[in-house]
Amino acid sequence: MLRKIVYPKVEALLTRTAGLLHKRGFSPNQLTLTGLALNFLAGWVYASGHLFLGALVVLVAALGDLLDGPLARMSGRVTKFGGFLDSTVDRYSDFFLFGGLAIHFAEQGEMGWLVMTLGIIMGSFVTSYAKARAENLIPACNVGFLERAERVILLALATLIAPLFNLLFWILFVGTNATAIQRILFTQKALSDSSTK
Repeated sequence: MLRKIVYPKVEALLTRTAGLLHKRGFSPNQLTLTGLALNFLAGWVYASGHLFLGALVVLVAALGDLLDGPLARMSGRVTKFGGFLDSTVDRYSDFFLFGGLAIHFAEQGEMGWLVMTLGIIMGSFVTSYAKARAENLIPACNVGFLERAERVILLALATLIAPLFNLLFWILFVGTNATAIQRILFTQKALSDSSTK
């Protein structure tokens, strides 16, 4: 949802940046894997308790997520494997980020926040799986309040701005699982509608 709103407003800038990366010989898959490495670093920083610094690394990593698509189109390297790799790497990145926070909360003895972080991991993984599985059965399952772009932005804001942490983390917990349930119900309705035609 957020990507559909924000992307058109920054598309020209992203295209120019992708052009510079293309001239320097970067491939879309290299950019995807660089984003993965940065998300691993962000998770490591979160685990060490430096939440503000971790958020800054998350924001840098997010640029790679925005740029790999334009770079693929500009370089003529749009492939099915590239899309597959990008989606798969996103799951690892989600785990690194929230797993790092889970380690931090465990070390601090914050069991409530630890359980909530594990709930966010569960919701984000089910959200992704529900879409992938649903699209074997129906044409598309793009519904949801909180897709990955929203999760990353909320996480970055929560760890950048300490007074907002509690509120935004609750939104992440509720929103990720609500999105997973929304996709399950959407798929049920779509399959029910198709069976009555």
